[in-house]
Amino acid sequence: MIQPHEPFSFQNTATVIAMSDSASMPSDPSPLTEEEIIRQVCERTRKYYADGQFSCAEAMLKAFAEVFAPHRFDATAITRLATPFNGGFSELQHTCGVLTAGLMSIGMIAGRDRPGDEEAKEQAYTLTQIFYRRYMDAIGTSSCNELLQRWKEQGPEKSRCKAHTQQMSELLARTILQVGFHELFTDEAL
Repeated sequence: MIQPHEPFSFQNTATVIAMSDSASMPSDPSPLTEEEIIRQVCERTRKYYADGQFSCAEAMLKAFAEVFAPHRFDATAITRLATPFNGGFSELQHTCGVLTAGLMSIGMIAGRDRPGDEEAKEQAYTLTQIFYRRYMDAIGTSSCNELLQRWKEQGPEKSRCKAHTQQMSELLARTILQVGFHELFTDEAL
């Protein structure tokens, strides 16, 4: 079994391709650098949350669906799945919506889609453990309520939540790219 604290590299990687703002494939794709991928995820997350279009979990999951899995999932449908996780489970302030969206993003990107695919399951578990440990190291709590209380002392908690959502989107994107599992699907792969 792979330990989450060990360096890990997935063998299942593909060429990273450029995508337009609409998340559709350009006719002549050109490779993006890892920093450009991270920038796209962060910009989309910020845009969807800052513009008031979506809340934390929805904004993050939609951005990851568009950048990392545009041909695998419909970003509109995937956003609907995240709605109950906003505000720590529908504003109950339990587990942070950004953390749950991060875990859903991992499942969307690295999760298994066939029964018995233990390799994909192990990849998703390992990536989850690494991201969770990094999240906790950076934030110190997975509780939406604790975060909101901490932020209330620092100023408007909504703006702090928006910054947190973007920061954790960056952390997850960097983690995915660093670990090495960032298969983006091309038309030919379908």
